[in-house]
Amino acid sequence: MTANGSTFYEPLSARDAWFLYAERPSTPLDLGTVYVFEGGSRVPGGRGALGIEETIRERIHLVPRYRQRILRAPMNLAHPVWVDDTNFDLGAHVRREVLPPPGDGAAVRKLVMRILSRPLDMRRPLWEVTIVTGLSNDRVVIVNRAHHAMVDGVSSVDIITLLLDTTEEIYVPEPPEAEWKPRPAPTRWQLIRPVLWNVGTQRKDERTMVPAVWSTTRVPWKSLFSLSGKMVSPRPDLFFNRRIGTQRSGRGLKVPLSAFKALKVQFGCTVNDAVLAVVSDGLHRWFKARGERVPEKVRVFCPVSVRGESPGRLGNQISGMVLELPTGDLTIEQRLRKIKVTTGDLKRTRQAVAADKLAGLADWAPPTLLVLAGRLMSNPQGGANINVTNVPGPQFPLYSGGAQLLEVWPFAPLYPSMGLGIAIVSYNGEAYFGLTADPGIVPDVEQFTAMLREAADECAALAAGPA
Repeated sequence: MTANGSTFYEPLSARDAWFLYAERPSTPLDLGTVYVFEGGSRVPGGRGALGIEETIRERIHLVPRYRQRILRAPMNLAHPVWVDDTNFDLGAHVRREVLPPPGDGAAVRKLVMRILSRPLDMRRPLWEVTIVTGLSNDRVVIVNRAHHAMVDGVSSVDIITLLLDTTEEIYVPEPPEAEWKPRPAPTRWQLIRPVLWNVGTQRKDERTMVPAVWSTTRVPWKSLFSLSGKMVSPRPDLFFNRRIGTQRSGRGLKVPLSAFKALKVQFGCTVNDAVLAVVSDGLHRWFKARGERVPEKVRVFCPVSVRGESPGRLGNQISGMVLELPTGDLTIEQRLRKIKVTTGDLKRTRQAVAADKLAGLADWAPPTLLVLAGRLMSNPQGGANINVTNVPGPQFPLYSGGAQLLEVWPFAPLYPSMGLGIAIVSYNGEAYFGLTADPGIVPDVEQFTAMLREAADECAALAAGPA
């Protein structure tokens, strides 16, 4: 969009802007992913993962958003906009870290959590890549961060794929037709003038017309009211639902994807149902091991992509389901069957669609109102106890500079009063669980990881046995 013949800006959607309004110093809302590459290159003369800065330089023109920053409107009278960063410097976004000896897994985790706990610089494009070397096995770790206002879990996979290749051979895209030159940003007056005067709307009926998507015949009102009721009703009071600080700790767990796929065949469930069964059983074991009161149910928010199959804009096109995981004294099979029924009911009542409609109300709310909503998200009395994000990834090996990508570890942001979060991504036959925690609230995230491992082993045994 051009404010006049010489300036450029692109407004954030209300849904994207909300992640900016909701962010606090203690809760950076960016998505973090850790990519583990083999050292060196399989191609003679290949740059390997160490050369990913050059790869970004060659391909950044394919993702214009990576050279754009946020510009806010005065007094939040309009949503922020994306503008070209006139001072863009790739070196400011690609950092390098060298682990001290012995370069073990504990040192990597400590460094990754330190990186993810630091908010991104809002004066620059909202992404960052850190190249980590010094590992004992000569592997190379890439820590990728992008703000939630910029991408959702699904599109972030699409964007990073631009930096990865499907074969060992190094792909070099066609260079841009012309050298990139940043376009001037609009003045703040130009940002709020359309809001004050409704400039650009040519007909009165366009200003008052309700979009067809909000037709009463299309909105699943029953599910909408049910979902909104869950989001504001009191949740179970769990020990990790407290005001969180700025520090982060994390652990990872790798589970063969074949076990979840086998359960899908045996029980007619989904892979996500099987993953949720592991989380449910792991929570039960953890509560019990800690000597905590074991709740019968834990309320979970599961983001769901509403992104279409055809290529579309970047940004957040996610909705979600709020469901109650059975965490009482049950077998893993009983949990799986209960979860299958619950998620099936939510799909039949179209709760994910209802959630999208509920989020779509943001498009009608004044930006100042959304700012207040972002501040209120820290209310510990409502919503979910924990977020569980599951993103399917490619089931074949990927490469960078001729070096194979070996592991992918996702880490979702923590939200106010949620001291624990779980993210799962599948890649090349494995499911990678990434756990993020506030160590002041959850000092034993390693124990929870061990409980998830036991639950995953039970799932694998169930998958290997008779139906």
